[in-house]
Amino acid sequence: QNEFLREWKDYKELYLDILLQLEGPPEPRKCSHCLGGGTYRCPGCFGMPLFCTSCCGDIHRTHPFHRVEQWTGTHFQESSLRLVCFLISFPKSLCLIEDVPQEVANEEWESSQPVAWPPHLWVPDTPAYLVVVDTSSVHYCNLAWCNCPGSPDPHIQLLGAGIFPVSTACLSTVFTFKILDDFLCATVECGTAAMNYFSKLKRITSNVFPHLV
Repeated sequence: QNEFLREWKDYKELYLDILLQLEGPPEPRKCSHCLGGGTYRCPGCFGMPLFCTSCCGDIHRTHPFHRVEQWTGTHFQESSLRLVCFLISFPKSLCLIEDVPQEVANEEWESSQPVAWPPHLWVPDTPAYLVVVDTSSVHYCNLAWCNCPGSPDPHIQLLGAGIFPVSTACLSTVFTFKILDDFLCATVECGTAAMNYFSKLKRITSNVFPHLV
């Protein structure tokens, strides 16, 4: 172990420089996809790429539970995909008829939550939002159910997308299969109690404001 530390000692200044550079955006601050102005960064994507608002929403349609950060001009702040008018739409494979899912107007996404709260903790003003519990954090999500003729019930659409609903009648909180598997592993291998596991999840969601989760 000491030998590894001695090897690293010659590179410690370089390592620190790189870590500090990661706290800010790359120069020039351009979207990695369209080369427009970059605003959002996704730590969940490989290389933590920078995106413009439009590309951030488009690229994360298949990664709806990634946690993004927004450049404020001085630092990256924890943000939410909801701020890029991101809407979770269910796969067409769950529809019996090819049609366009229900749309939600952009103005319904605006939140009246206190500005001091991190954006990803803002509860949507729309009554039809879901609390999605994932290993990445607790998410407040707006969804567009498939309303095609003959389409499955909402709880069946969720199950087909790998999300387990708490209730079949009153959909408010759901769990991804990923977090159910992770909790099972933590319980079997580490003896983690449900209360402690959720306490950790609250801290992952917001290390500064876990009591708001």
